[in-house]
Amino acid sequence: MLWIVVAVHFILDFSTSIFQPLGPYITEKFYLDPRTYAMALYTISLTSSLTQPLFGIVSDNVKKRNLYIAIVAASTILFASLISVAGSFLIFVVFVFIAQLSNSAFHPMGATIAGSKHKENIAFFTLSGIVGYAAGPVFITWYAEKYDLKGMYIAGILLALLVFISFSKMRFFEHKKKEKMKITLGDFKALLPLFFYVAFRSFSMGIAQLYGPMYAKLLGKSLVFGGSLLTLTRVAGMILSTSGVYIGKKIGNAMINVISSAAMVTFGLLFAFTDFTQVSSWVLAAIFVSMLSPAYLSMSSTVVEAQNRLPRNPGVASSVVMGFAWSMGNLMNLLYSSVFGNNVKFMINSFWFISLLSLAAAVWDFIYERSRR
Repeated sequence: MLWIVVAVHFILDFSTSIFQPLGPYITEKFYLDPRTYAMALYTISLTSSLTQPLFGIVSDNVKKRNLYIAIVAASTILFASLISVAGSFLIFVVFVFIAQLSNSAFHPMGATIAGSKHKENIAFFTLSGIVGYAAGPVFITWYAEKYDLKGMYIAGILLALLVFISFSKMRFFEHKKKEKMKITLGDFKALLPLFFYVAFRSFSMGIAQLYGPMYAKLLGKSLVFGGSLLTLTRVAGMILSTSGVYIGKKIGNAMINVISSAAMVTFGLLFAFTDFTQVSSWVLAAIFVSMLSPAYLSMSSTVVEAQNRLPRNPGVASSVVMGFAWSMGNLMNLLYSSVFGNNVKFMINSFWFISLLSLAAAVWDFIYERSRR
């Protein structure tokens, strides 16, 4: 079962990784300003991630997991591909929303199944998602420049049908709940520092991932270059995410969070004070990757730590740090971009300060974890 959910995670995160790097393409196609596009995507991400705690409860109780996974996986693939035929920005937003919501529905169950035997297996689950998330931007920006997204929906429909038929027949996913789920206030209290850490980390990552390609475009770089920035970051991130789980076993997951945020602040400051009109594209790419990729170091370890703190309800634990915390980050992104969203340079250069907030939350979590021993 592990390798099946790992494969599904790759496909779904690949499918939903294409929206952010298409920012320059979509804003030109539908004559939008950067703030409108940013606010639309942040609102979608906020709404879809807010539902993850609900999906976490469902994943801890649903019996026919095979049918559940078949529906949400096929829906994600289908509606992500349909953006290629969206005739207006409103239709584009509707397709993106359904794709993101379906992907959100998959994550708590996927993480629960992945970690059902060994918590370290969550590293493979997370890794596959990051690989898909890394491959999507460079592919979609190349495809948009070369083919104007034509024909993408055909491949999406065929793949969605194949996934639905295949997974609906995998009855070994079926699950019987052995004990009644109990959630206490103390359970959520144990996750509170992690929640704020992930929320601020999500806030900073959302800024960099959406405005990074737009900033590259302002500097005269190609659409593919902007997509490549995200792909390179996520390639580095998948190595760091996998390493984070195993390093966390030695020094503690809370320390991983501190290291992750400290690196983001350091390289974020370097990015903000570098004049990229005077340096090569390679320098821009290197600093951007060094700034954003440390966020992935704690990506798997935070889920492992959450499940360790709520062993009776792993789906709920996963949804709080993968969904609800991300929704808080998206809410901050939405409010922040509503004020400053058209100032692309300011938005990307504020990454270091927002990362400083995640560092403060990481220190709080580190102190809390020490107090639990």
